[in-house]
Amino acid sequence: MYRVDWMERIEHAREHLTRLEQSLLDFVNGNPEKAVLLSQKDFLRQAQVSKPILINFFRKLGYSDYRSFQAGVEQFFSTHIDSFRASQDLHNRVRTIPEMIDQAVHVDMRAMGRLLEIVPEQTLRVFAEKVFRARTVYVAGMGTGYYPAHYLAQRLRRYRIVTVLISHESDHSPDEIYPLGSEDVLVAFGYTRDDSWLFPLLRLCRERGALSFLVTATIHPDYVGSCSHYVHVPRGEVRFKNSMAVPMAFSNLLLLAFEVIHGDHAEEQLQLLEETRRSWVRETRQGGDDE
Repeated sequence: MYRVDWMERIEHAREHLTRLEQSLLDFVNGNPEKAVLLSQKDFLRQAQVSKPILINFFRKLGYSDYRSFQAGVEQFFSTHIDSFRASQDLHNRVRTIPEMIDQAVHVDMRAMGRLLEIVPEQTLRVFAEKVFRARTVYVAGMGTGYYPAHYLAQRLRRYRIVTVLISHESDHSPDEIYPLGSEDVLVAFGYTRDDSWLFPLLRLCRERGALSFLVTATIHPDYVGSCSHYVHVPRGEVRFKNSMAVPMAFSNLLLLAFEVIHGDHAEEQLQLLEETRRSWVRETRQGGDDE
C-alpha cells in the first residue's frame, strides 16, 4: 500500500514540479536514507536546495510537513533504510578479519531470511509458465548483475529453452535484442548504479508486447512502472554490498520453480542432456584415437 501511495503521489505531482523540484525528487529516490535519517537542515545541505524549494516540493507531494514527508519516504524505501541502519551499526562493530567473516555470513543469512518473506510466489509461477511457452528468453545483467544473469541463461538451456544472454558490451545489445517479439520474455538483473542500459530494454519490451521481469536491489518508482513484473531482491547490507548470494539464490529459485511446475519436461530434458554429453565425449575420444 505504501509503495503505491508514494508512486501515486509522484505521478500526480510530476507535471507540477519545477526543474529544481524534479532534481530534488531524483535525489530523494537515489538517496532515500538521507531524506529519512537527516535533519531538515542537514538534508538541505546534502541536497543543495533551499528551504522554500523543499517545502514546496513535499507539499506538492501532499505532505504537510518535513516529518510526514520523511515517514512517506521511509515507508516506501523501508528495506533500503533498514539495510543502511544495519550497515551503520556494523561499521562500529567490525574491526578484525574473524569479525568480518562472522558478520558477512550473518548478513547473507539475514538477507536470505528477508527473501523468504518477500519472494512473490505468483511471480515465480508466471515466470515458469511464460518461459516454458516463450519463443526466446532474453537475459540481461550488467556489472555484478551479470553473475545471476549468466547462471540463469546457462541453466535454462538445459531445459531446451532457447536463451540469449545479452553481452556485457552494451554497444552489441541492440543487435542481440532486436529479434525480440510478443512471444518472448526478458529477465533483467539490475545491480548497477548506471541504469542507462536497462531502460532501453524495458522500453522495447513494452513497444513489442514482450513480458519483462526486473530483479533488482533498488526500489524505485521508475523501475516498478517500467516492467511487467518487478521483484525486489536486496544484496544484503550496505557494508557488504558486493555480496551476490541472495540474487544468485533467487536466480536458482526461478529455475527450481520451472522444475516444480514443469517437472516431467525438465527431467526428460536433463536426461537427454546427459545422453548428449556422453555421446559427445565418446565421439570426441574416438576422433582423437583415429588421429
